[in-house]
Amino acid sequence: IFEYPQQSLLVCFFENEKLFVASIPQLRHSLENSKRSYTCYQSIYGYHMEFPKGYVNFSTESVQGLICLQESGTPIVWNPSTRQLLTLPKPKFSWNDVKFFLGYDPVQGKHKVMCIPLCRVSNKCRVLTLGSAQESWRSRTIKSRHKHRSKIQSSGRCIKGVVYYIAQIIYTRVWVVMSFDVKSEKFDMIQLPSDINHDKSVLITYEGRLACARVCAMKGGRIRGERCTTLCILEDTKKHKWSRKDVLPVHFGVPPGLTTFLRFEGCTNAGEFIYEVSGFEMVSYILLYDPVKRSCRRFELKGITEDTSMYVLHAFPNHVENHAND
Repeated sequence: IFEYPQQSLLVCFFENEKLFVASIPQLRHSLENSKRSYTCYQSIYGYHMEFPKGYVNFSTESVQGLICLQESGTPIVWNPSTRQLLTLPKPKFSWNDVKFFLGYDPVQGKHKVMCIPLCRVSNKCRVLTLGSAQESWRSRTIKSRHKHRSKIQSSGRCIKGVVYYIAQIIYTRVWVVMSFDVKSEKFDMIQLPSDINHDKSVLITYEGRLACARVCAMKGGRIRGERCTTLCILEDTKKHKWSRKDVLPVHFGVPPGLTTFLRFEGCTNAGEFIYEVSGFEMVSYILLYDPVKRSCRRFELKGITEDTSMYVLHAFPNHVENHAND
């Protein structure tokens, strides 16, 4: 069994220019506990920190301990382990809106930020390498057959040195998965399964592989607990081969009632599916559900949610500690 370093689920939300942060421990692998069905209830505690004024948008997942966000088009790299914020130089281009992706090259041990125009076609992208001596943005050319535009909701997933995101190829008008090799800084594309609706699907990391998750019966971005999640798992990049897996719904750990909703937030490397459980406009707790063992871990957000209304919760699975000084 492949052993990941100790990972956690990082959850956070904004309130009055403060960022509230909490960390939920993840299992190392799916066999860490017995296979019997069980429900576990635990409370978590967190901290808060000052953040830049203005609208802040989380652009990426947690990539080897770092998270990229942007404030008024300026990229900022956040290290939750050290609670440090690194403001990067704003890339120079004529684009009005831009999409940032964060990648990590495990061979060279370097993080890179890549950006492309949002919902607009360009044959160029910008790349910046994080390091002790900060490098400036450099331009990279995108091949004609790979010219594309990203969708607004597209969130990148960095897996084994490659960043994946959903985009539309311009010449064919077909939605695909674009891949950006962090080391070589080259693009490629992977065909999506024909029955996948890009508007109702999100990319996640599932058991160390790229997967496209289709959550049924979505309503305002939220789903009812009795519906299933369909996964299309990438098996072969070159052959564009995907396998399919239906994940059984959560049947316990969720109180009955029409006012309770589940929001799918991704998957841990141990195979636990992450759901945000909310009633009305308040987030109540986090569920980590293992469909194989039929087990459920429930975490109440105590210590950070009292007297606070959470309207948008951000979840970052598979987060690792990073104490390097970038």
